[in-house]
Parts: sequence; structure tokens; C-alpha cells
Amino acid sequence: MEPKIGTLTLKGFRALRDLKIEGLGRVSLITGRNNTGKSSVLEALRILASDASPSVIDEILRSREEESGKNGDLTWSADATGLFPLSSLFTGFPQFSATSNSIEIVSTGGRNSMKLSLGTGWFVEKPDGSRTLVPGEPFVLNQTQLGEGFLGPSEALPALLIGVGDLGSQLPRLVPLDSWSRYASRDSTFRLSPTEQLRMPCEFLSAYAGEQTATLAPLWDKITLSDYEQDVIEALRIIDPDISGVSMVGGKGSTHPRTAIVRSTRLEHPVPLRSFGDGLNRLFGIILSLVNAKDGLLLIDEFENGMHHTVQIDAWRAIFKLASRLDIQVVATSHSWDAIETFQKAASEFPEEEGVLIRLTRKGEDIIPTRFSKDELAIVTREHIEVR
Repeated sequence: MEPKIGTLTLKGFRALRDLKIEGLGRVSLITGRNNTGKSSVLEALRILASDASPSVIDEILRSREEESGKNGDLTWSADATGLFPLSSLFTGFPQFSATSNSIEIVSTGGRNSMKLSLGTGWFVEKPDGSRTLVPGEPFVLNQTQLGEGFLGPSEALPALLIGVGDLGSQLPRLVPLDSWSRYASRDSTFRLSPTEQLRMPCEFLSAYAGEQTATLAPLWDKITLSDYEQDVIEALRIIDPDISGVSMVGGKGSTHPRTAIVRSTRLEHPVPLRSFGDGLNRLFGIILSLVNAKDGLLLIDEFENGMHHTVQIDAWRAIFKLASRLDIQVVATSHSWDAIETFQKAASEFPEEEGVLIRLTRKGEDIIPTRFSKDELAIVTREHIEVR
């Protein structure tokens, strides 16, 4: 079965001015040196899958400490001077009045053809509460145009313009920048109607997820008392074969956050999952996120964090098996040779094109992707060719 996303094209997103990654597999591992855009690719996929949900964008900005305003409140003066809260998402960190290019995130070549664009513009609010974009170039109206007879900044308000839809058509949605934080806090996803579903379920696991198991509690609640519980337990046995059960306890007030506990055949009482070390906690986060991503995307930043190389191949095997069974496309990043080598060994046990390695390389201001098929990846690992 072909993957949900075969080709990913990014334009104007962060340092990725014009990037096209072709031939993504069911499980793809992205490697490359620092500052080659590995994490940015995952961020773009999150934004695409969520229809540019303000809460998702807000979470991305906060994870990089790019939020602005008092106490992290993403508010902004309507005079459009200086950098605006979302400037870091656009290539070159532009000022609002100088933003002339929109961001494009496009998925083609798979089962899910999608297109999303982000731009800036001015709008006026009518007495009846409706909003109208100020005439000008699509998605952008710069200061020069404002001085040519159009409404000025004192009368028009700045906004983020979101184009969401299929490749053939897009429906623009307008988010006032001076109220961005309110939109983000609502966890809104700009659906066409209250009953419309997101285009693709998407779970994201950060490089540090699992440090506090309480952050994974909502994912556990979604699978509790289901067959997926056993999938999680079997995965944990990769590291500790004596584990027989998992549960979440606590949650009574801020002083008693929820904690994952495990039952082991060699212990008399359940103990906190954290006591088993970073590797088990990382694996718990990966598999728990995986089963929650059924029929969608799982994005893993720095796959190898906390896991010893001796267990990574079995972790990859579990990912390949569950991804196939639950129809999930997985995109992970790493700069570890152990992760690359164990990925290759696991991929060799599955059909061609299931596992793909993508290396990102910086050349000047451009990022160049190189794709390695299963056979090519086998040569890379056998000859120890540098692809990190």
C-alpha cells in the first residue's frame, strides 16, 4: 500500500526556502548535521496535518522559545512595526510589512494530496462584525500599497491568512494577529463545520518526551482497556521482559501529577515507570504515541534519545510492524549512527520501500535532500558511509 505522503514540498518555511523530498516510505528516517532542517520538516508536517491549528503552531513556537509578549502571551501591536509573533516561521524572519512571500506546504504522490499556505495581510472589520481583506495582492498587502489610496494601518488590522484545501482549491481563513493568543488557547483547528474531521491524525513525540510521564497520560487514557494496551506492554518487554502491566495513577491536584506505574513479575508491588530508566520511558512514549496515531502520522524527533543501541533494532521492528498493522506513516529524525544502522537492519526485514533514509545537506542557503532506498541503505551501513 502506498504511503499517505509520497512527496513533501516546502517553500518559505523557516530555513527551508525550497525543499522537495520525494519517495517517503511508510517509515522514513531523516538524518543530517545540525541546522539542516530536520526538526523543521516535522514541524511542517504537524502544521499540514492539523490544518494550521493555532494551538499546534503556538506549541511549536513555545518549544523553540519563539513566543513573544508578556508571560509568553502571543499578542502584538496592530501598527505592524518590527517582527511579528509568527515571523520565525517565515524564511528570513521578515517584518510584517516586508513579508512578500507565503509559506507553502504541499503533500503529493501518496494517498493524501494536501496543500496549505500561510501568509499575511490586512483586514477591516465591518459594523456587522464581518471581516473583509483590504484589496491588494493575494495574501499580502505591503506598506507601499497602503499608501496608494487603500486603508492605512490605523484603520486596517494585521492578520495571518491560512489557505487550507486540496491541490485544486483552497479556502482562506483569517486570524487577527492582535488576538492570536486567544485563538491558540481555544485549540481551534479551523474546520469547515463542527462535524468535519481533521485531514489526518497526527502524533508528535519531541526529543525530550517521556521525561515527565504525566504528559503522556492523555494518550494512555485513549487506549486504556483496549487491545492497544497489550501492544504497549509487549514493546516495554523489549527492554525488560518481566513487565506484565502498566497503569496511570494520581492526578489529584497540581501536587500529585499523574504517573505511569508498571507491574513486574520480579517485584512485589507496582513501581513508577521512571525508576526503570530513560530507555524504557522513551520507548513507552514512542509506542504509546504510535498506537494513538492510527490511520495517520507519527513524528518522532531524535528517535534514539535515552535508548541503548542494543534495544533500538527491536524498537524499530515494533514500529514497522505496528505502522503496517495500524496504517500509520512514521517520520523520525536522528543524527546517531546507531539509529541509522539499526533502522537499516529492521528495514531489511520488511518489503521494499517500507523503510527509507533521507539525508539533508546544507549547500549555501539551500537544503538538499538525498534519498536512500533499502538496498542503498544496506551499502551505506556495510561500508560505514557517513550520512549523519
